[in-house]
Amino acid sequence: MGNDVLAASLAEAADFGRSLSKRQLRYFRVQVEDWYDVCRHLSDWEDRHLIDAPAPERLVEHGRLLDELEQVGRWLALATQSPDFPDRSTAELVAMTLRDLKDARALWHGSMTRERRQEILRAVLNEP
Repeated sequence: MGNDVLAASLAEAADFGRSLSKRQLRYFRVQVEDWYDVCRHLSDWEDRHLIDAPAPERLVEHGRLLDELEQVGRWLALATQSPDFPDRSTAELVAMTLRDLKDARALWHGSMTRERRQEILRAVLNEP
C-alpha cells in the first residue's frame, strides 16, 4: 500500500506541474498579445502626429515610446528565445514586433531624408 500512495502522490505532483506550466504559458501569451496591441497602436499615433509634419517634440515623444516598447519586447524575447520555450508562434510574434519597432525607429529617427521617408510611407500606405 505504501508504494501505491507514493506512486499516486508523484503522479499528482506531475499533473500539478504540467498544469502550472500550461497556465503560466497562457498568462505569458496574454502579456505578449497586450504588448503587441500597444505596438500596433503606435502606427496610429504616427499617422496622427508624424506623417504630415513631425514636430521635434513629437519626435522626442515617439523616441520615448519606442524606447519603452523595445524594452518590454527585449524582456519578452529573453523568455521566447530560450531553446525550451514551447510556443513558437508567440516567439515569432515577439521577434517580428521587435523588428517592426526597429524599422519604425530607422524610419523616423535614422539618417533618412524626408523625401525617402515619404517614398516609403507612400509604398507602405499604398498611395500613388
